[in-house]
Amino acid sequence: MEKQLCGLIPAIVIPFDEKLELEQDVLEKYIEIVCSAKIAAIAVNTDAGEGAFLTQEKREEILKIVKKRGKNVPVVCGIGGTTTTQAIEYGKRYKDLGADYFLVFPHFAFRGSKGLDKSVITYHENLSKIGVPLILFQLQQDLGGVFYSDETIEKLVEIDNVVAIKEASFDALKFRNMKILLENQKRKISLLTGNDNFIIESFILGANGALIGFGSVFTDIQADAINLALEGRFKEAMEKFSILNQLCDFCFKQPVRDYRIRMKHVLVAQKIFRNAFVQPPLQPIDRSEKEKLLQILSRIVL
Repeated sequence: MEKQLCGLIPAIVIPFDEKLELEQDVLEKYIEIVCSAKIAAIAVNTDAGEGAFLTQEKREEILKIVKKRGKNVPVVCGIGGTTTTQAIEYGKRYKDLGADYFLVFPHFAFRGSKGLDKSVITYHENLSKIGVPLILFQLQQDLGGVFYSDETIEKLVEIDNVVAIKEASFDALKFRNMKILLENQKRKISLLTGNDNFIIESFILGANGALIGFGSVFTDIQADAINLALEGRFKEAMEKFSILNQLCDFCFKQPVRDYRIRMKHVLVAQKIFRNAFVQPPLQPIDRSEKEKLLQILSRIVL
């Protein structure tokens, strides 16, 4: 399989100052830390990276920095737009800046998609013509996502440039069923878990990789655990990851949208980030939640 993705792909969070401007020096340092782990790729302009809240200029700036500082690690870039024409325009810019893969965000126009949805298929076919490998994206509705029917997935898999799907339903049964569906297709693509609530368990269910926001923190531990899982050493993988279980559960508790700022507070505590600001309408967490988060973090013994 060309461009197969196996292993951890952290979808990184982005550091902003009090004026909500990008802290470039912090981002550069952070990228170097993330890319020093044994990861398969690094993802930018994703849900974790607040891509939907940024200007196109800022998205391109982030991609440039990651390509420059990423130690030749492949870069997955989130792609989307108000219209297909706009998404294609953005995609061409990302390609010129060196994006190695596109993570195709489910368009809000596809919500409520049922049966064989030709609009979804045509959208992906048009993006595939840019010439960058595509990662399909099935995302839970709490984060503004869309679930595609089996018939639609089967047609999407047939598109030449499609190399993987990120399944982020946060539902183990849906994930297992996706694995079965993909196994029955003539054309094989990678199955990437986006389920931060059962990361290692996803590999027991057949995942090839993990494209996850939680990979933004303790990336080295997660990469090592996932690589053990890929070797079939599931018990060792679970033990390796176990010190992060409580932190992961806390970061992705309701409301799920606050996972970004929770992880930024982890990075501030580790003195990797200076601040934990997020782009409005996302909001700060309250003091009690922050204190609970730091208590959990203090109990992590490396």
